[in-house]
Amino acid sequence: MSMAFPSKLKDEILFGSIILLICILCSFKSYKAAEKSALCSEPKGEVEPKSEDEIKDEVEKIYNLRSKAFVTHDASELPKLFDTSQRYGKWALEHELKRIRYLDKWSSERDIEFRNVESTVRIKNSKMEGNKLKLYLEESYKFEYMYTDDEEPVLNAFGVGIRHWVTLINKEDNWVVYNDWYTDCFEDALSSTASAVSNGEIDSYTFIQYINEFTLKMKPYYDRQKAVEYADKYCGAAWGNGNNYKYNSKYADYTGIGGDCTNFISQVIGDKEGGGLPFDGAWYHTYPKHGRGSGTKAWLNAGAFKNYLIYSGKGSLIRRGTFQEIVKSSEGNMSGALGSLQLGDLICYEKNGDIDHFAVVTGRDSHGYPLVNSHTTDRYHVPWDLGWGDKGIKFLLIHING
Repeated sequence: MSMAFPSKLKDEILFGSIILLICILCSFKSYKAAEKSALCSEPKGEVEPKSEDEIKDEVEKIYNLRSKAFVTHDASELPKLFDTSQRYGKWALEHELKRIRYLDKWSSERDIEFRNVESTVRIKNSKMEGNKLKLYLEESYKFEYMYTDDEEPVLNAFGVGIRHWVTLINKEDNWVVYNDWYTDCFEDALSSTASAVSNGEIDSYTFIQYINEFTLKMKPYYDRQKAVEYADKYCGAAWGNGNNYKYNSKYADYTGIGGDCTNFISQVIGDKEGGGLPFDGAWYHTYPKHGRGSGTKAWLNAGAFKNYLIYSGKGSLIRRGTFQEIVKSSEGNMSGALGSLQLGDLICYEKNGDIDHFAVVTGRDSHGYPLVNSHTTDRYHVPWDLGWGDKGIKFLLIHING
């Protein structure tokens, strides 16, 4: 005898069976997902945030392994520092390899050997997003080098400061570079390099001639010594900075909105703490009681500044030309036009016919090679042509009168 179930009870049993089946399927699916996640080499969940000191250590470990390659010329360890599974990591790695090749070529053409390159960073901002760590930071390089043909080599040093917007990704419990965007001092030279020239042509006599003790002790119309001291104090993120890696807070920072190089050079030659050249109606900067002031076009714009210097009489053009033309020796001057540069004089960089950059002469190395300071990519006593090797580059050497 069969038992008949009421229609309502049948519906309830059917509904319950469907719910039970769905639960079983969901449980199985969750199990398989967990199993797959456990086998995956790249974690997808949140990575425990690190302290600022731990982040700093991770970044410096990566950057110093890269810097080591500048000295050893061995880039075999670099690929493991980058996430080359995606295009941004590939681009970042390729860019570093190009920088190593460029610096190797530049130094060998000048009989220079880099003995040590160190990198330190200052974390300005950090944000964890899953297994990615996004950072805004400042990197300070210190480059140490010697001339290979010296009987008694002298260790020279210069500094470079770079601002990075970098993302690290955690893969297999290691932090590697996902992407790295930064203001690169070598950027304009990576497509090609400057023509070879032996730095022996720029002899030590230039250095002796260049530093005139009597001139430096005078109190001239343009105070060259104070201009150099200002440039060293406020050179920003570069190793060698004398102001805790900061710019002069009296002035706005135009990095990222046109560049800060001309603003900085105007400060160097015109600020009372610097060279002290007097302002006029075309070239000046305001200093309000509250907030930062502003400068005129001739103060801030590279092309306008160059024209102002020449046509106002504050500056005189020593020479304009390519790298080879600038260093070519002439009668009475074995070092070419470079031998005429004095402390506090300026070098203007012309790119495909446009005035692109300014730097100030702040010293010479052991072979008398001119060293410069600048902003945007912050430089401290950097060889004057480092990073400027493209065939479209011309240099203008400008003497500041006074």
